[in-house]
Amino acid sequence: MMTCEKHLALGLVATLAERFGPGSKIAKELPGWIEYLTDAECPERPRTRPGAAWWGRVRDLLDDLCKEAAGDDGNVVRTNATRIGQHFGLTGIEVRILEFFADYRTFDMFAHVVDQALETREVTLPFLIAQFSGAEQGEVRAALRPDARLKASGLLQNEGRNWPSQRVPYAVSPRLADAMLADVDDIEDLVALLFPPAASPDAEWQDFEGMGKSADLMRKLLTKALANGTPGVNILLYGAPGTGKTEFCKVLAREVGASLRAVGEADDSGDEPSRGERLAELGIAGRMLSARCDAVLLLDEMEDLFGGGMPQSFRPERISKVFANRLLETNPVPILWTTNSMDSCDPAFLRRMTFSVEMRTPSEQVRKRIWQRLAERHQPVAEPGALIALAGIHDHPPALVSDAMRVARNCGGGVETFTQVLGASAKLTNGGIAPPPQHHSEVAWEPALANTDTCLPLLQSRLRGAPQALRISFCLDGPAGTGKSAWARHLARQLGLSVHQKRASDLLSMWVGGSEKAIARAFADARADGALLIFDEADSLLADRRNAGHQWEVSQVNEMLTWMESHPLPFVCTTNLVEKLDPATQRRFTFRIRFDWLREDQLPLAWSTHFAAPLHADVMSIDRLAPGDFANVARRMRALGQDDPAAILGELRRESEAKEGKARPIGFGR
Repeated sequence: MMTCEKHLALGLVATLAERFGPGSKIAKELPGWIEYLTDAECPERPRTRPGAAWWGRVRDLLDDLCKEAAGDDGNVVRTNATRIGQHFGLTGIEVRILEFFADYRTFDMFAHVVDQALETREVTLPFLIAQFSGAEQGEVRAALRPDARLKASGLLQNEGRNWPSQRVPYAVSPRLADAMLADVDDIEDLVALLFPPAASPDAEWQDFEGMGKSADLMRKLLTKALANGTPGVNILLYGAPGTGKTEFCKVLAREVGASLRAVGEADDSGDEPSRGERLAELGIAGRMLSARCDAVLLLDEMEDLFGGGMPQSFRPERISKVFANRLLETNPVPILWTTNSMDSCDPAFLRRMTFSVEMRTPSEQVRKRIWQRLAERHQPVAEPGALIALAGIHDHPPALVSDAMRVARNCGGGVETFTQVLGASAKLTNGGIAPPPQHHSEVAWEPALANTDTCLPLLQSRLRGAPQALRISFCLDGPAGTGKSAWARHLARQLGLSVHQKRASDLLSMWVGGSEKAIARAFADARADGALLIFDEADSLLADRRNAGHQWEVSQVNEMLTWMESHPLPFVCTTNLVEKLDPATQRRFTFRIRFDWLREDQLPLAWSTHFAAPLHADVMSIDRLAPGDFANVARRMRALGQDDPAAILGELRRESEAKEGKARPIGFGR
């Protein structure tokens, strides 16, 4: 390759020597070029005006040096430029121009001669290219126009090396230049080298059943686009990190029998590519693979290319919207895009997505199956049952789970190690705050411990008989611990729905408009997952607007009321302070159910449910106790290692005495 590099550089020097005389600036610099490129001693330039005799000796020396450097190793760059030219339909001149810029990017000796010649200001870049390619300067200028094939194809781009002279405004991408140095057999090998197929997926199509009809629609869309060669097909997958966007792209490509090829992930040195390099590579990939009916492109982190949230003055590169829009509208190969946040993407580019889907954390049922499959692959623990049980109370993204299992396996640890690693990763990705696990009760829901003004078993049986989830809503009010949220989760199980439970801290934001967005997102997520939505502490979200001191308090309630009016699935609001709710909530709830303290006849069952110790008769004299009080005292007794009935009774009295209110009312027991 060194011989080829020297031959190219010496050939350009010899060509310039043919075109210029001994008195030119080129002739003045030429001896230095020869000494830089070779070990030969150039005839000394006369101190007076150099004449034809000296110039003749220099040219003869150049002829000899060119013959010596010719060698027999061949010009791989020229061979690959020809292959690319045939694939893209380039003319012979365009092929030679492509070769010129590939040589300039690749060979330091050749680049040195080009830069030094341009520094003399006696030649121009089109002139040098014309000498190299044997073409006329007018033909070269025409081939370098922005709308000509070289630029339109992405083979040449403006974001080349940041040369101080700024006299070489075009360049081939580093990745393309590197590929053109490879000794391959044909264009297919060159394409595979530039855009290797993505690794096989670990997931299965069934793992994404939570996406519902969207997954099937994408499969049909991609199948038709590949079969018909439809241009401008762009599918966007967005969602939080770790939710499986890239993995789904791999699975989707496998489902339609296509080869998925990642674009713009690294430059030839393994470093982060620039925006210009990613766009150039995307354009090249589209045109190189356009003749195939089994190729799909993957471009991760769409916001890096089409980000709109950052002020333009802070962006390292500017991208023409017109160019990017045309790229999205005309790309000949279907593209799968991913992004963690649409907020940072320019709406003009989002509008050109053919279809888009939000990737969410899988439901509990799907999550358990994914965890089971991951456990079988990584084999990190000896207690797979305990591991899978964790999937029911943790909704971490599959990628975090897989990484934690891998670390646990490498450490030789079990469930405890896995849980520790998973918790650390989840906390890191959640901004340093550990996300709460899904609620799980230590004691199963016991209908006989509910003291309500509505017959819950009858209501449940009627709702279970409905052909589909009804558009109904519940306001559950009553003292803390009386079972409001527990019954809401029980109702979800009866209806076959997953649960989305939100607290005020999950939704309230310090930023103007932030709470409203969080509320809208909560309803949208529940609708997308077909889940029962539970709002705990609803009085914080639906406070009486007549007492509002700020406009945002009013707009927050308005947002809640609007969504409550239009939400198509069941949802539940719980509150300990029903009297503080806005009057407009009165007609927003289908059912208003009061949960109260346990009745006297319910106390023995509450005792036997939570304690193994014999019932203390004096418990019947305590009022204002709730199931939550028994559960709390049971935890306290376990912590203290006590099971004495008298001690239990004393703790229950303390729970009752700490409360305010009327004595125990009478209501429906079941």
